[in-house]
Amino acid sequence: MKYNTTFYAAGLGTPEIILILISALFFFTFFGGIIFLFYSLIKRRDSKYQAEGSSNVAINIAVPTPVVEEENDGFQKNTPVRSIQNEKIALPQQYEIRYVFVNEIIRCEADDNYTNFYLQGEEKILISKSLKEYSDLLKPYGFLRTHQSHLINPSFVKSWLKEDGGVLLMKNGDKIPVSKPNRESVKQILGK
Repeated sequence: MKYNTTFYAAGLGTPEIILILISALFFFTFFGGIIFLFYSLIKRRDSKYQAEGSSNVAINIAVPTPVVEEENDGFQKNTPVRSIQNEKIALPQQYEIRYVFVNEIIRCEADDNYTNFYLQGEEKILISKSLKEYSDLLKPYGFLRTHQSHLINPSFVKSWLKEDGGVLLMKNGDKIPVSKPNRESVKQILGK
């Protein structure tokens, strides 16, 4: 009896073919199990960080601060009617959660998926959350998004520089760009 198949042409008989099939089954099962194990570990780690992240960021929500414009030596000055001095925000770091008074935050700057908080006293805190999250949380306190990577506390704005179409000079000396779409709204809020 002569067979014309590839396995038999290669000199393999039925026992060898069965052994190859069993070996392939064990091979794919073993590596499939390893891949599944890595997938489940990664998924568990991501869900753990999401659960921790949602409980780490806390803020005392307050009613948006109304602004009253006053004349001061010919210049308009924005003065909050309601003080936010006792309001705090939680900033989760790797080894601690910092509780910071909202009125001590000068500005926030995006750094990829991280946010740098610049506080009074030259302190800088890096947080592993996006600027978008903090923009939403700090908006009720009067913070302004001047640029896609900058969020500022208007009470720390010193002046508007007319260079590059518009740059804010902060009281600590930082220069913050104002994007073209945000110029008019920022000017209006700051009192032109």
